[in-house]
Amino acid sequence: MGFFDSMKTEKLGKQAYNAHVQANDLQRRGKVADAKAKYDEALGMYKQAYDAGCRKTGILMSYSVLMMRNGMFAEARELMKEVSAIGGMSKEVHFELRINYSICLWRLGILDKAIETIEYAGKYAKNSAYYSSICTYYVERAAQSGADADFEAARALLDEAMDYDDEDAPTLDNYGEYYRQLSLRETDPQRKAELRKSAVDYYERAHKQKPGQITTLYALANFAREDGNLARARELVDKALMHSGSRVCPVSTEMLKELKAQLA
Repeated sequence: MGFFDSMKTEKLGKQAYNAHVQANDLQRRGKVADAKAKYDEALGMYKQAYDAGCRKTGILMSYSVLMMRNGMFAEARELMKEVSAIGGMSKEVHFELRINYSICLWRLGILDKAIETIEYAGKYAKNSAYYSSICTYYVERAAQSGADADFEAARALLDEAMDYDDEDAPTLDNYGEYYRQLSLRETDPQRKAELRKSAVDYYERAHKQKPGQITTLYALANFAREDGNLARARELVDKALMHSGSRVCPVSTEMLKELKAQLA
């Protein structure tokens, strides 16, 4: 590729990235339809840049993130492998790539490999992205296995995450899910009610810190439905629908719409 061709492909990549940033801003402001259109535009531009030969690490990483947002997890996985093979990235960028790769594996249902990948990343650094992701994986593994050892391991990581930042919304959300899962397996009515209350309390704390967090809104809406507070449940679901759209989130737009139909 010649110098001018390289400049052209890099320009295409930057234009795609800028459209991606604009879409994120629209999504944060609750302009879901406008955001989707801009995301679609960015995705097409990323592909155009890639097909033209753009191999800038930052551009490809952003492209893979948008692929995941659109549910293209297999494609994102292959692209992240390609980025890793390029080499020459800083430890910080490699850490980010491993976190993203673990999320991709998780959404593909390859949970053990996702945990292995993020634990390897944790040897370099541990930040909010690390804790929110690994705690999600550990809680999900405990929920799937039902094993006491897995619940204990999840609790240990959640405590570590709380020590890192006890106001982090994803951590509070993960704690809420941890207690919700414990309540589901409990047979004693009083203990079951206590665990459920702990779950609600943590989800409420997460909601206070990050009012637009989809998983929190979905959980609280379900709790409100179970308690017979349909008005609040509808309010929470409608708010979640304002911000939904990313396939990275385990709570899909379809799930929210199904819950809303139950509240009619």
